[in-house]
Parts: sequence; C-alpha cells; structure tokens
Amino acid sequence: MNKKGVLAVLGTVAVLGAIVVSAGGKLPWTGGSASGDGCDIPDHVAAGPPSSAPGGIKVVEQGFSQGPSGLVSLGAIVENTGPEVASRIPVRFRLFDAAHHELPGTDALEIPLLLPGQRIGAGKGTYAGNAQVAGAEASVGANAWLPRAAVGGLAPIGTAYLRTLRFYPDNPVSVDVHYQETSANCRDLLSSGTAVVFRDRAGRIVGGDSGFPDVPIVFRDAHGTDLGGDWRHPASPSCSQGERETWVVPYVGAPTTADDARTEVYPFCGLAPE
Repeated sequence: MNKKGVLAVLGTVAVLGAIVVSAGGKLPWTGGSASGDGCDIPDHVAAGPPSSAPGGIKVVEQGFSQGPSGLVSLGAIVENTGPEVASRIPVRFRLFDAAHHELPGTDALEIPLLLPGQRIGAGKGTYAGNAQVAGAEASVGANAWLPRAAVGGLAPIGTAYLRTLRFYPDNPVSVDVHYQETSANCRDLLSSGTAVVFRDRAGRIVGGDSGFPDVPIVFRDAHGTDLGGDWRHPASPSCSQGERETWVVPYVGAPTTADDARTEVYPFCGLAPE
C-alpha cells in the first residue's frame, strides 16, 4: 500500500484525608485547594522544573516493526526506579538505517505521571516512506519530580486487555483494541491518551502506538458501507473513577507479528497542571 492509500485507510477510521495547611486551606506541595470531599488526591498539581539529573527513569524494554507500506510501530516499557513521583516524562524514539545513520524520527510523547516503582508502556507510530529502518532507540528526557505525599493516595489505573477487532480484510493491521479499565482512585484523573504495546508470541516487543480512547468510531469500506465500530461513548470517560470498557484505535495499527493475546494497554492518566 502506498502512502496515499495508507492515509486514506487511516482517514476512514478517524471519526471522531487531605493534608491541609491551616493558613488558607492549601495543599502544601501543590497549592491546590482542599475540596472538602475527603479525597486526599489533589485536583491539580504543580511540579518543579524538569531536572536533567541522571537516574530515576529507565527504559527497560523496547522494540519496533516496519510494515511494507512504510509504517513504523514503536513500543517501549518505562520504569520509575526513584523514590519520588515523576511528572511530565518525555519519551522519544529515534530511527536508524543499516549504517546506523539517524533517520527522521518522531515527536516526543509525554507520560503525565509515574509513581515510584511503577512501569508504563509508551507507543508511537510514524511513516518512514521508502527508508528501511534497521534499528530504533527509545530514550527519556528531563522530567519534573514530586514528593510521593504530594499526590496523596493516587494509585495506578488497572487495565485488562479484552479483544482486538479488525474490519478490513485487505488491511489486517488496522485494529480497534478494547480493554477494561479500573480506577480505585477517589478522584477522576485527566486522560492524555492511551498507549498500546504489541508483543509477539515469544513475548518480545514488536511495536506500539498511541491514540485517544473513548472516541466513537465507524469503519467504512470504499463504498461507504458501515462495517462496524463503536457507536457511542463508553459508560464513563477514561481515567475517571470506577470501571468501564473502552477502546483505542492505534494510528498505524498493529504489526503483523503481534500476538493479540499479548497486547498491553496503558492509559495516560494524570492531574491537571496548576
């Protein structure tokens, strides 16, 4: 499939107890006002400036695949090995040819928050055209830090992969990934997208991508016939309290070597900036 065809396919699927300071009722680390609702997770947070000090955030796994159309799927797992909460973590993927010359890469994506000891997936898709990608490298940039107490009882969002739907027989890499999301947090969090990491049958990362969850989407063929999709919003938005089944459509789809059952989904949930 040429670039025009790839973009046409992508276009058809794109449819849309709190710690309170007695003076002023402020949360001491964030400046966020206490809500009085008994939830110790602040409604917004003010992190310090990004720090270039080494350590803390590590890329612990990564992998990629390039399809015959020139689409490149990139995935990585990032871990916070430090004792504090990492905030605004930029992740960048670099592409290389066989001579290890760097190819035009991708824009950095940003992980909003990462608790101490937490791992999260990062995914990105790009189009390399006729260039053959022989290697890819994920790296993290300077991020900001917060004391663990600054986010109260904030806990990671739980996810469980459910199924992968395919509506185009002639383009099986185009996928609609459904997953169950559970938040035990006492406050709705802010969604900034969802990352998908793909693995092969041996468990190796073979790519990844990201997209916006919850978006109603209809898949249509070249004649405009509806093939299926997700017609309505989920019961509640991604990153909000409670449970929901929702979905995400990775922009460049899934690698042909991906084992659907090993798909991993990672909501990017955070607190509003001050």
